Amino acid sequence: VVDSLGGGICQVSTTLYNAVLRAELEVVQRSNHSMAVGYVPLAADAALAGTWKDLKFKNNTSIPLYVESVYTDGKITFNIYGQETRAAGRTVSFTSETISTTPFTQVITEDPSKPAGYKSTTSAGHTGYVAKLWKHVYLNGVEQSVELVNKSSYQASPAYVTVGTGQTQASAQPQQPETQAPETSAETTTQPNTTDTTQQ
Repeated sequence: VVDSLGGGICQVSTTLYNAVLRAELEVVQRSNHSMAVGYVPLAADAALAGTWKDLKFKNNTSIPLYVESVYTDGKITFNIYGQETRAAGRTVSFTSETISTTPFTQVITEDPSKPAGYKSTTSAGHTGYVAKLWKHVYLNGVEQSVELVNKSSYQASPAYVTVGTGQTQASAQPQQPETQAPETSAETTTQPNTTDTTQQ
């Protein structure tokens, strides 16, 4: 797994999914991502992939609906218009509950061409999760019910790390034999002598 250009369409489908939930329309098909995404709470995402992951919803009202998408300044907004048939004072909210967490592991590759102490992460790890999305229904601010919307499982993905096992530059250089400096008196190293006795 590497960071690269791509995706984006799933942020569109996820935004539409959250609008559909708040309009309380019937969700026919929805899939979570294989790994957790960071732009919505767990279990609030809706992934698109090929022909096997899609988002489908149904107009379960008695009148037509109008779905509007607006893209402005890097943000997309969905508005769903229809006839309001829900009771006055009815509101809904959604909460994400993490059921379990699976820490990611590390896959370490040793590279003798790199010096000891070298370390590079070529692919970041991803924590795995199992989460539930709950729908809370309120009437005039009083909670009436709590319903399970979905249960989503996200895979853990290991981090891939390369470490150097070769010699460091210091250890690779041949050791020079130590030479012993000639013995001198304290006087000759701190200040010049005024006699010629030390230079004979």
